[in-house]
Amino acid sequence: MLITNTILSAIGMILLPLVLGYFAARKFKLTFNGFRKLFMAGALTFIASQVLHLPLVYGLTAMFKNGALPSPPASWALIFNAMLLGLLAGIFEETARYVLFKYIMKSSHEWKDSISIGLGHGGIEAILLGIISITTLFQMIAMKDASALSALGLPAEQLEIVKTQVATYWAQSSITPLFGLFERISAISLHIGLSVLVMYSIVSGQRKWFWFALLYHAVVDALAVYLYPKITAGTNVMLGTFG
Repeated sequence: MLITNTILSAIGMILLPLVLGYFAARKFKLTFNGFRKLFMAGALTFIASQVLHLPLVYGLTAMFKNGALPSPPASWALIFNAMLLGLLAGIFEETARYVLFKYIMKSSHEWKDSISIGLGHGGIEAILLGIISITTLFQMIAMKDASALSALGLPAEQLEIVKTQVATYWAQSSITPLFGLFERISAISLHIGLSVLVMYSIVSGQRKWFWFALLYHAVVDALAVYLYPKITAGTNVMLGTFG
């Protein structure tokens, strides 16, 4: 059942933005090329934001681990991580959106434009996560056999870590993969709303709406990081997101 739900979830993540895009294009009476331009603008904006965002997250993580930066007390670690990751996501993604509307897509300042761009922003994230999910499943199926793990030729210490990761993956609840699909539905809705806010901040000349979008994004992501392990503590699950 875990395999079936993982495949269904991954397919759903990939198809969801495409289906929504089809209906959005019809609703706004956009041509295929017109909608594709807006969708791709949003998708490329997300990717551009991650080019800087992810290396910084990995770099900070390494610095905390090796002691270059002081780590917070264990009792505050989850709260600290949630606040930091949420703030970084808000800064990078909303700034990328602002640059897009302000300097690149200067003629795309209608509501339908911001909605289509937001759909591309959240949609490409869903598609990438769907691809990662199905790729991870195939890897875990291949490594489920102990002999396949031994054939990797890893040092004993690393081999034990991999074995633990594989065991944890197969021990998760069969409904866990479906959480990812439901999360993407809410995340795409969030990205559409944030795109509208950032676009409106430029059109109205009121920067407060940009800052509101940034902080709102940060709070939502921080809450997700903080609450997820608490909600799923009893189900032994693992779920990743770009943030």
